[in-house]
This record gives sequence, structure tokens and C-alpha cells, in this order.
Amino acid sequence: MKELTKAQEDVLKAIWDAEKGAVSDILDRLPEPKPAYTTVATVIKVLERKGYVAHETYGKTHVYHAIVQKKDYAGHLLREAFTGFFGGSLKQMVSPLIKNREISLTELEELKQMLELEIKKYRK
Repeated sequence: MKELTKAQEDVLKAIWDAEKGAVSDILDRLPEPKPAYTTVATVIKVLERKGYVAHETYGKTHVYHAIVQKKDYAGHLLREAFTGFFGGSLKQMVSPLIKNREISLTELEELKQMLELEIKKYRK
């Protein structure tokens, strides 16, 4: 997957939220202060060239939809951060979240259960 700028990610999130829509529909889903219509149209065209978005034409209107799913993009971002920034160390990646209490006790317990299940699978 090709790297996206913050503006491209914001527009892609709006497309995921809308599921499909014209430029004006996507613009409506962006937070304030909203960029110009032409800016959003340009960003969508870039996303289309990068393979994240496609469109269907109805008369003179293009209706855009994502062709990369949110979960796939999120997985890509995590893999990039894990291998790049954190050097492949899961401990380095999650320890700041745990130490700063950015993960709730409930989430920690769920992670513990998930890890215990994976450990059992490894040992088989």
C-alpha cells in the first residue's frame, strides 16, 4: 500500500464513513474547518490514483467508494509502525500504552486472554 498524507487519510475515513458518495457527500463528513470542495476533489483523485478509491459515474456525477477496507489499512499501518518505528518489538510498541494507562483494565484482561489462547496454540 502506498503511504497517505494526513489529508488523504481524513478524506479516506470520510469515504469509509459514507460508504459511497459524491465529493459533496464526502465533504459533509469532514470535520471543521472544512477544506474547499476543490481540495477534497483533488485529494479523492489522488486516492483513486493510489488505488484506495474508485468511482462510478451517474450522468455528470462521480460517486466514490473505498476499495481498500478500513481494517486492511489499519493492519498495514500497524505492521509499518511495528517493523519500522518499533523495530519489530511488540514490547516497545505496547509498553507506553500500558505504563501511561491508556489501555483500560478491561482491555488488558481481554488482551491477556487472547495471549493465553495464542500461547496454547504455539505449544501444541
